[in-house]
Amino acid sequence: MQTPAGGLDIVRSVIAKLPVPCLLFWGTTPLLYSNDSFSRQVARFSDRTFHEGIPAEEFLHKTWSLVSPLIKKVFESNKAKPPAEGMFPFLENTFDTCDFEPINDNTGSTAGVLVSFAAKKTSYAIENRLKESEARFRAFVTASSDVIYRISPDWKELRQLDGRGFLTDTGAPDRQWLQKYIHPKDQPRVLRAIKKAIDEKTIYELEHQVLQADGTIGWTFSRAVPILNSDGEIIEWFGAASDITKRKNIEEALSITRDEMDAQRRLYEGITGSTPDLVYALDLNYKFLYANRALLEMWGRSWDQSIGQGLLALGYEPWHAEMHEREIDQVSTTKKSIRGEVSFPHATLGKRIYDYIFAPVFNENGEVVLIAGTTRDISDLKLAEEALKQSEEQFRTLTESLPQLIWTSRPDGYTDFFNPQWYEYTGSTPEASQGNGWSAYVHPDHLNGLNNAWRHSLQTGFPIAFEFQLKKSDGSYQWFYVIGNPIRGQDGEIRKWVGALTNIEGQKAVEGQLERLVAERTKELKRSNEDLLQFAHVASHDLKEPVRKIKTFINRLIHEASDGLSDQGKVFVNKIESAANRMYQMIDGVLRYSTLTNVQEDFVNVDLDQVLRQIESDLEVTIHDRNATIRHAGLPIIEGAPVLVYQLFYNLINNSLKFVKKGIPAQLTITGKIETQNGKTFALIDVADNGIGFPQDYAENIFNTFTRLNAKDQYEGTGLGLALCKKIVERHGGSITATSKMNEGAVFHISLPVKQ
Repeated sequence: MQTPAGGLDIVRSVIAKLPVPCLLFWGTTPLLYSNDSFSRQVARFSDRTFHEGIPAEEFLHKTWSLVSPLIKKVFESNKAKPPAEGMFPFLENTFDTCDFEPINDNTGSTAGVLVSFAAKKTSYAIENRLKESEARFRAFVTASSDVIYRISPDWKELRQLDGRGFLTDTGAPDRQWLQKYIHPKDQPRVLRAIKKAIDEKTIYELEHQVLQADGTIGWTFSRAVPILNSDGEIIEWFGAASDITKRKNIEEALSITRDEMDAQRRLYEGITGSTPDLVYALDLNYKFLYANRALLEMWGRSWDQSIGQGLLALGYEPWHAEMHEREIDQVSTTKKSIRGEVSFPHATLGKRIYDYIFAPVFNENGEVVLIAGTTRDISDLKLAEEALKQSEEQFRTLTESLPQLIWTSRPDGYTDFFNPQWYEYTGSTPEASQGNGWSAYVHPDHLNGLNNAWRHSLQTGFPIAFEFQLKKSDGSYQWFYVIGNPIRGQDGEIRKWVGALTNIEGQKAVEGQLERLVAERTKELKRSNEDLLQFAHVASHDLKEPVRKIKTFINRLIHEASDGLSDQGKVFVNKIESAANRMYQMIDGVLRYSTLTNVQEDFVNVDLDQVLRQIESDLEVTIHDRNATIRHAGLPIIEGAPVLVYQLFYNLINNSLKFVKKGIPAQLTITGKIETQNGKTFALIDVADNGIGFPQDYAENIFNTFTRLNAKDQYEGTGLGLALCKKIVERHGGSITATSKMNEGAVFHISLPVKQ
């Protein structure tokens, strides 16, 4: 049987790197070779002496009768055999199964058989332990659980958890346990398993990731059983969880080992043409001994047309061939790999760019006998790099054309770019501005605020927006508005910050002019209000005087000439007196309403219970006439103007006493409580009566001036009382509303700040 030059050496070089133990049967009367992993296992578990190149029958003795038929079948069929067990008894303590794979020569015939061993006892032991754990679940819970927990029937509340150092103990029932303990990636799986267990009333069990007590990520196997009452309903779940982090780490390590083994196998398979990369081997005379399918496709040639040919014969240009020949000589001499990039015409794709590596292959004496090569098409990567370069150039060109001062920063806030406009304005340099150097040009009065805003954006990922003054190259300051936004990757992580500073000096100047104009208009309005207030005083005085005289002479007419008046005349006189009284009250109410805003009174603590007691004393006659009852107690103390607060509740109580039902004793109930709204504390006070009430549609209108819902000949009043109440409440920063139904009384709701 003919084998390619160096064929045994190539195969031995490949299996030597495999992490799993391997035996190589070479030739029809096979000689045995092995890798280091196999040799170590033999030395550890067997007294046999192994020598490279030893006849297989001599080493295996009686075992050869079991192995040789399989070796023979592989040679004859040129096909792999399924995993077999018990073929190598002297290794039973370590390996259960072995695979038989044919190694082909250039003609496609079997030149050797590769036997690789696989260990399975560890996984069997784990499965057995898990089964035992299931059988002894309750004993396991009470004796050796890493975590024990109790949870509500609907799994909404974790009632108790003893983490035993693995997880954080619960100090109290916790409804946020899912976010606290379960890794976000596994939360959907956990919720699905919970739903299934609840719906079917079966044991919940799942392996998933958790957030350990020390803040790291761990693994647990969690199992919970439903506790049922006599009706078969779940009243609680009792569970235990095991720390399987080490086991998972071992499995991950085994997985990595398997991946490495698969990678080695893929490399071997790549020699037969399964990889998209170009894989090949050359001898020291620059002749190709092997080329995989991808390389043959690149050349546009068959195996027979390529193997044994040199570089020039395969279409390489003279300069290209000479370069690779020099590199092959260099690898042979230095015994070190070499890497490079080169362009080469693909048979169907046209000109492509390749990244290649030449590596030495050694014989048993450490001499370089072959050059192994791998080449990868990096044309698309080069195009992407070029596109990125063009994008960066376009960004810089754009920033140079904008009037704003443009900047970029890394995710940690390190500023790494300013456009030329920044340097032109500040007179700075890249070295002086990068990092945190830009802060030297911020006005000292604004630096702390800007730094706080920037730190907040870096911590939260929110855009930054801030106004501040920036030093110009001549030492003067101008106003700028900075806005910066994060640029995120597909994973949502911030990759960059990009921002712009816009000069708003002109805008600030306009704002200053507007502020001065507003101040002037406010001053004029204040002067106008003072004139109106003076006019109100004068007008009210001038209006009150003739009304007072009318009342005086009407009283004289009633007392001195009433006997001479007819009954109709007496009616007319009474109407005149009633009209004069209403006119006097109207003038007095208008004066009080118009001057309320200008009343200057210090805010002090006002005891509302004490205010109401004073009002009860002042309205004693009216209360007696209405057979009224006023209930109040435990009202809060607030900051307010005593006179105005008195006037507020006086008007409300007087209003309720006015609109009573005929023949029904008046009842007033005044209650209060403290409540916090938007971070501020308010006293909420309700004044409720059992009077005639009013339609709810009029609940807002009753606080307007001169609003009357009832005829003036039935209920006296000016229509200013509730309007005055609203003005007093608003003066204190509060609000007043009313709710009512006809003939069912009314409730006035007052909200006053406890502190001004």
